[in-house]
This record gives sequence, C-alpha cells and structure tokens, in this order.
Amino acid sequence: MHLHPMGSSPSSWLRVGLPVALAAVLLVPLARTSTGCLKRCDVNSDCPEGVCDEVSGFCIEAECQQDADCGGAPFECAERACEIACGEETVLCPDAMVPVCGAYCIDTWEASRPDATMDSVGTDGSMAVSQPGVLPWYSSDSETGMNAEIAGAACEAAGKRLCSAFEWEVVCATTQGLRYSYGDEYSASTCNGIDAFCDCDEDGEPDGEDAYPHCRDDCPTAYAATPTGSFSDCTNSFGAYDINGNVWELVSSTDGLNHYRGGAYNCTDSEHLHQCAYDGLENDGFPSAKGFRCCADAEAAR
Repeated sequence: MHLHPMGSSPSSWLRVGLPVALAAVLLVPLARTSTGCLKRCDVNSDCPEGVCDEVSGFCIEAECQQDADCGGAPFECAERACEIACGEETVLCPDAMVPVCGAYCIDTWEASRPDATMDSVGTDGSMAVSQPGVLPWYSSDSETGMNAEIAGAACEAAGKRLCSAFEWEVVCATTQGLRYSYGDEYSASTCNGIDAFCDCDEDGEPDGEDAYPHCRDDCPTAYAATPTGSFSDCTNSFGAYDINGNVWELVSSTDGLNHYRGGAYNCTDSEHLHQCAYDGLENDGFPSAKGFRCCADAEAAR
C-alpha cells in the first residue's frame, strides 16, 4: 500500500490504495467477446468495464468505475482503483469509538449486549454497546443468533451502523497495508486465536509468548472467547481492539450475503483466517462465533 500526498493542501490528506484482496470484492468480469476470447483494446475507452493493458493489448479487470463502487466517501475511484483519502483533521466520535482517517468512527471494542459481563454474553438485544471487559455479542446461529439484520438493527439502535468492508479493512490493515492489525508477521499470542491457548508444557496455563503458529496441532489448547480488550496488544495505531481474533465481525454488503472479517478464537488456521484481507463469506454454517462491530460518521471538531 503506497501513500501519495495529495498536492500541497494544508489538510495533510493522503491517498491510500486499498489492499488487493479487499478491492477484489468489486472486481468486474473480464470483457469477453461472444467467442469467449479476451477483448482486444487500444485505449481504456475500448474497455467499458475495465482498463486496457498496454503490454498485452487486452482488457483487464477494473476495481471500480465511480466513487460509489468503492462505498462512497472517504473512498474514491481513481484510475479504476479504489483508494481512501486519509486526512488528519480533528473529528469527534461517540464515546467508546475511535476516529479513522479523519473521516469516520469505529467501535473501540467488539459489540456486546448492554447486560454483558466478563462471564456472560447477556440477553438484552436492544442495542449494541462498545465496552471493555465483557464477552462480545456473538452466535453460531445465523438464522436467529447473528446476521446482517440483527447486527444492523443493534447498531442502528445505538445511533450507529454496520461497518462496510472497506471501513473495516482500513482499520485492520492501517495505511501501511498490514497483513494483521499488529503487523505483517503472524503472532500466535498477540490476539485471541486457537494458538493463543496452547499449553505445550502442560502446566495448566497458556504458553503465552512461547506459543507458536499452529501449536494447536501438537499441544492441548483450551481456546475460548474472552472479554473485550483482554489481549492488550491486539490493536494498532487506530486504537481499536480485537480486530483480529476473538469473534468474527460482520460487515455490511450489497449482495444479500453475510460477510465476516478478522477470524475468531476457534479458527483452526488462525494464521490464514485472521488476516485483514480474508473474507469469511458464510457458507454452510461457516464461520462460527459470528459477532460484529459498529461504525458511525464522524463530526468535524468545533
């Protein structure tokens, strides 16, 4: 992910290209002729749904056609690629939310029920709450336990909305395009994943920093969801916790399907499924431990 200053504006805006895997959700099919061959081209205008590759002379995939294809402001379509205009303006966010790129706000912690405690997910489904030290709101049942309708209504009741895939991934990958919220290298103990509770020395306690990737293949592991913010290093410069691991986080979509991001405490391959770019599209019950997090539009500071 490259940063490019947007002229000499005093607002210090940065234009940041979105990760390839994220942009892929918007990729349009290759332009093809009736014979199934790739469409030849000389200029971009020859490719109404893509761009002309100068080397091959064929139309290739495009990430977007207009700003709306990227989810709207602060995301923009520049030369058929989705980018985010990231500014440093001071903005105001509701309590227990953090600002992102001077443009929007995201919950500091995964959504929980108002009556959740460190030992119980609670039963009050009236609204979503962002608070530390309680079990997040999650379920493996997408019919009545967790889906876009349930999560969306809970966010709306709190005066917020579900985060879009673009908004969520920017917070996870940061402007550096990280693989995980904490860096590019997978850490078995930084966030709540199945490896974090490996007990290879069988002393009854998780191995902590001695845990290694995929140790659950070799050692006992008593994995479980944990209260929000329990993994204090599972964050980044934006200040949101548990973006990777603990529970999957539902994001809004326009295809009528449930898309979850960030992985969960019980992913058998946390190294892969916890990655910021991984889209946990619900299919035959996958994924389990379905949760969410809310976003909101930021207000300019006065």
